[in-house]
Amino acid sequence: MRFFAHWSLRSKLIALTILVEVITISAIVWNSQRLQEEHLVAQFDLRKTEMSRLLQAALAPAMAQRDYAAVRETLVDAQSLPGLHYLAMFDEEGNFVASAGLGKTQALSSITLLAERGKLPEQLDLHLPIELAGRSYGDLLVGIDLSFLNNARQEILLQNLMLALLGIVLSTAALSIITLWLTRRLTALHHASHALASGQPQPPLSTGDPDDVGQLIDAFNRMAQALAGRLSELQQAESEQRTLAGQLRDLAERDPLTSLANRHRFESELQRLLDHRRRHPEEQGALIYFDIDEFKTINDSFGHRAGDRVLVDTAHSVSQLVRAEELLVRLGGDEFAIIVPNTDQTGAQALAERIVAATRNLSFDFAGRRLSLSISLGIALIPEHGDDSERLVAHADAAMYQAKASGKNCWRLYRPELDNSERMLHQLGWNDLIQKALADDRFVLHFQGVHEVRSGEASHFEALIRMIDPTDPGLLLMPGDFIPAAERSGRIVDIDRWVIRRAIQTLASQPHLRALAVNVSARSFDHPEIVDQIRHSLAEFAIDPRRLMIELTETSALANMADSQRFIEGLQALGCTVCLDDFGAGFSSFAYMKQLSAEILKIDGLFIRNLPSSPEDQVFVRAIVEVARGLNKKTVAEFVGDAETLAILRKLGVDYAQGYYLSRPLPDVSAG
Repeated sequence: MRFFAHWSLRSKLIALTILVEVITISAIVWNSQRLQEEHLVAQFDLRKTEMSRLLQAALAPAMAQRDYAAVRETLVDAQSLPGLHYLAMFDEEGNFVASAGLGKTQALSSITLLAERGKLPEQLDLHLPIELAGRSYGDLLVGIDLSFLNNARQEILLQNLMLALLGIVLSTAALSIITLWLTRRLTALHHASHALASGQPQPPLSTGDPDDVGQLIDAFNRMAQALAGRLSELQQAESEQRTLAGQLRDLAERDPLTSLANRHRFESELQRLLDHRRRHPEEQGALIYFDIDEFKTINDSFGHRAGDRVLVDTAHSVSQLVRAEELLVRLGGDEFAIIVPNTDQTGAQALAERIVAATRNLSFDFAGRRLSLSISLGIALIPEHGDDSERLVAHADAAMYQAKASGKNCWRLYRPELDNSERMLHQLGWNDLIQKALADDRFVLHFQGVHEVRSGEASHFEALIRMIDPTDPGLLLMPGDFIPAAERSGRIVDIDRWVIRRAIQTLASQPHLRALAVNVSARSFDHPEIVDQIRHSLAEFAIDPRRLMIELTETSALANMADSQRFIEGLQALGCTVCLDDFGAGFSSFAYMKQLSAEILKIDGLFIRNLPSSPEDQVFVRAIVEVARGLNKKTVAEFVGDAETLAILRKLGVDYAQGYYLSRPLPDVSAG
């Protein structure tokens, strides 16, 4: 069967047709041969009977009269008939009388052979009794030649075979033509199907007669038309999908305000450059860091719109000086970086000089005041100042602060002797400790209650991170020890991810817990995947989003209003509550209160610590509470250390309070 597996339908039909024809015609030939042979035998039997009667009639009187001469003449005359080999006559006592075609001795031998075998080769021996009036006068032995019968049989067989062969050839040709004609539309359908499967456009096929094949072709045409339409839709969808993928890639790798690459792109490109250099150690490069001098003052004094304009104009001005293979990045806030491949110290310094000169020429009019712009820029060379990303970033950042220490509005190449070596080593050491703590799961959460001011009952808890001391597992390191280093190196984003997931796991294990607040750093604002992580973790542990509160510091939020608001809106879209931490620390806090859509304001502890003895702080807290209440926002006071402070907060209308007087951070949230 495997031999026929790859045959086409047409070939199978033709082969089957030939097979049927051969079987049918063979059966016809066999039956015809059988019938003709039966007819020959019947004719032979009839001739034999007639001959027997004639010989009986001719010999019986002569034998009765014992006229043996007449018997001999009769035998000689009969032997001349076609098909008779011999004739031999014997009397009733078995004595030889006469013969034709045989001598006496041969005749006697024929009788012996007849008795033994019944016949001689190629002839039929007949034993005919000669009787007259019921009396036997002897026996006639006749040898009949059978060659004519065999010749006739062979001739008939040959004719039948010739007719059969001719019939097979003619019928096969006729049936093949008919099969080809009948399957022509199926063949066209076969080729069209292959063409359609390979993606080639296929014009409609002619249906022909409205039979089953015509209906099949009509269905195929409709299917091909539907597939063509679907293919067109898929091609359009693929084009849209590629466009959307490009847009999503831009969103993931670009700063929405300046359209520059963001920190995520910066980290991947810097690592790619360093990996490339390890394969080609002869190549050099540089990393440039710079920020805008007194940017926070501009933001606080003239508003975030003015700050955004400064950022956009600075990005545009510097981008004009950057080559195609160089990457200008906005890291966040007013921090920028440039990855410069294939350059040496001279090239990096020349680029830095052009950037400082270009930004020095920028000026802005804000509220009737004209302000000039300046930047502080630092350079770290590859590989002189580091061959890994953490060291390069730390040294470029240190060089930028060396430029600030030199009076700002300038650039500096990193000089280790001008750097605080102990501080740098301490910074790099903390980076390693943070990385190992993340890998070894040596961070833990403690929980401090946030209480309702009027009732004193815990409303929710704040999750506070601690690091297990690697040298003494019994000791815990406070956030102030490692968070600054994490923020400088960018590891704070990984810490934020860890804290968020662990907090959600805690909510899952403590169903009685009303809500849990976690702090998120400014570095996470330009990482949209943080919001996606929160969404997935909430869904994974089936947590009501309202039980998760995200706290953002006011200073970090104000440093980049656009990113902050997008981050807040993403969290609120999930259903999470957003709290603005350290509120009041900035000069323009009230101006930004309505622009950042946080539901809760946590008043900076600077205004709470000395609240009983500072009327000015009381006035400021009262103002925050009144404005917050007018904007339908709740307020939290932190660093509440005594009963007198709590009483004043209750009088001022603060909603929640947090501090050692109410509860201390504990490792077990249920104990709070």
